[in-house]
Amino acid sequence: MHKIKFLRGGKMKIVVNELKTEAIIGCYDYERNQKQSLVINLELELGNWNYPDELVHTVNYAELCQLIRELTQVSKFLLLESLAHYLVDELFTRYSQIKQIKINISKPDVCAAENCLIQVECSQARAYKIALALGSNLNNPQHQLISAIEFLSKIVSEIKVAPFYKSSPQGFSEQDDFYNTCISGVTTLEPQELLIALKKIEKRMGKSEQFTNGPRIIDLDIILFENQIVRGLFLQIPHPRMHERDFVLQPLAEIEPNWRHPKLQLSIKELLANLQPNQQFILQQVM
Repeated sequence: MHKIKFLRGGKMKIVVNELKTEAIIGCYDYERNQKQSLVINLELELGNWNYPDELVHTVNYAELCQLIRELTQVSKFLLLESLAHYLVDELFTRYSQIKQIKINISKPDVCAAENCLIQVECSQARAYKIALALGSNLNNPQHQLISAIEFLSKIVSEIKVAPFYKSSPQGFSEQDDFYNTCISGVTTLEPQELLIALKKIEKRMGKSEQFTNGPRIIDLDIILFENQIVRGLFLQIPHPRMHERDFVLQPLAEIEPNWRHPKLQLSIKELLANLQPNQQFILQQVM
């Protein structure tokens, strides 16, 4: 049985209940010699729903159920926990529409004599690799970058931090030099959600930009988001000027030299090598 739910904020969830299948699963000899009955319940969150009434924008229910049966029937895990993680990874790989998965697997024949039911549950959000640029030229800029990274660690995991660089200001020269760095990492936030989170961090740190290219206590920009291309009114990914700025490319090349620009199809180190003299603003590495 499957059904569709709307979540608060217009998010769509597909629920699959009591999908019956079989698998070689268990640690005992008899469990390795014959397939065991399994019951699987799934919740698939598709994110904000604003798509046309077309199958391509969702998950084909019949195909999904058949896929789960096929994956379980050829699997030979010892543990239900391992099977649950395997199914989650496979569903994320095969269906880009899925943003979050909750899976519950029960093995009805286990503890049947004791009249109880054993279940394993796994919940996981899709993780995205991202690159962010950080800059500051007010109130001890190095300290501001370190503070920003601490805030970012609440929404980004597996963080790599590039060296800090000092660079001359652009657009408005009558201000202090900037300190810049980049980080890469993993987040479960969607692009717009990440932008909102960055703006909240900037506000919390006291950012109050008086005019374009003016001094600022912190600047946080999304540079890359997986290999996605986003063109919105308030958000553009990849950052439209990243390939023209050595204070972005140099630190990013230190941590992600081979990440390819999804539009230009050049790696970060290749973009850095292609910079012209008028696109070089770095004065020195400072940390």
